[in-house]
Amino acid sequence: MKKEPTIRFLFFLCWCAYFCAYIGRLNYSAALTDMIQSEGFGKGEAGLIGTAFFFAYGTGQFVSGFLGDRLPAKWLVFMGLFCSGICNLMMSQSKSIGFMIGIWCVNGLVQALIWSPMLRLVTDYCRAEVRSKLCAALNSAVPVGTMAAYGITAIVLGISGWRSVFLLGGVCILMMSLIWFWGITRVQQAMPIQEKQVQVSHQSGKQQTAAVGIDTKLSGILIQSGLILLLASLFVQGALKDGVTTWIPVYIQETYGVSPILAVAGTMLIPLCNLFGVWLAAVACRRMERNEIAVSAGFFAICSAALMVLWLSSGKSMAASMGMLALSTTTMMTVNTMLTAVLPSCFGRVGKASSMSGLLNSAVYSGGAVSAYGIGSMAGYFGWTATILIWAVMAAVSVLICGIAARKWGTYRRKLAGGRREN
Repeated sequence: MKKEPTIRFLFFLCWCAYFCAYIGRLNYSAALTDMIQSEGFGKGEAGLIGTAFFFAYGTGQFVSGFLGDRLPAKWLVFMGLFCSGICNLMMSQSKSIGFMIGIWCVNGLVQALIWSPMLRLVTDYCRAEVRSKLCAALNSAVPVGTMAAYGITAIVLGISGWRSVFLLGGVCILMMSLIWFWGITRVQQAMPIQEKQVQVSHQSGKQQTAAVGIDTKLSGILIQSGLILLLASLFVQGALKDGVTTWIPVYIQETYGVSPILAVAGTMLIPLCNLFGVWLAAVACRRMERNEIAVSAGFFAICSAALMVLWLSSGKSMAASMGMLALSTTTMMTVNTMLTAVLPSCFGRVGKASSMSGLLNSAVYSGGAVSAYGIGSMAGYFGWTATILIWAVMAAVSVLICGIAARKWGTYRRKLAGGRREN
């Protein structure tokens, strides 16, 4: 696709779809404090809802990645948005914890249909020189969507209750599903790419990479590139990005005694800072010879340091605590952008962008699944101080893992680039 207006329209459409998906995903996290107080749920019990979502989303990402390379992305994304809207509407009427867990589990499965197929659209439709830029910029929908979810929730909680939060989210996503279907149809009419053309392009890319000793099978990619080591770090990144974000309002409310509405409103600082993390990813990647894993190692180190400061200052200064939480989650947003948006786009030429994105995202959200329940349970049993120390140690271990994987990925990436002569 060479027409700039059509490229911008495709990007804007994808960005809005992912933005709305986050509203229908994080509204649960933002409403968690009010749900615990009004419904009488325990922290561990309420955390099971988030665990169900992240576990289903992580599993769904693995499947969605492979589906995205084989089925029309237009329909996959539409089904993901539409069904997520229905789940949100059903959540607004739920009364039992078991029913909520089931609905939010289904919401995780259908939301998994959105990101990886969308990434495939960008890599198939756009030229090589703009792919990684668009994929990185597309990830900015995450912090903006997070900020909107918390902001809208704070307003709705002040007017009504937590049920209205899910009602509004459901309506928003259902409307976006219709806009998506209309918009992507326009894009395809403007640039009628044929599946045969895509397959020929992918086959050509595989032949070029095979000539320089690159294995394009999934197992071969994981071993040759060092990405198999990276899965453990992505697990930690998911725990520190999504799991921590889920529990920030509860931590602030319990540690500093503020109201649930104020805790949610204060948490809006976090995604605002996370938006800066997306920009950092693009800048850092250019200055470190485009080794995404090496960049990630550095940001894991900053995250670990920020969490150590949080551990030392917890309970003493709300401003310091919020600042360190913002810094740690911002670094994790940078890592997320590098490893689940920019890095998978490298495989677009050989038709593996969606598959690799799905696999890497699966590890991320497995970490989010475990931490959504685990953080609540640890905080309830050991207290927040010990829980924060565990976060810092996890980030430090990830520095070592990324450091080992970075050299192997650097060699592999240079070979991959040498075998991809794209226009």
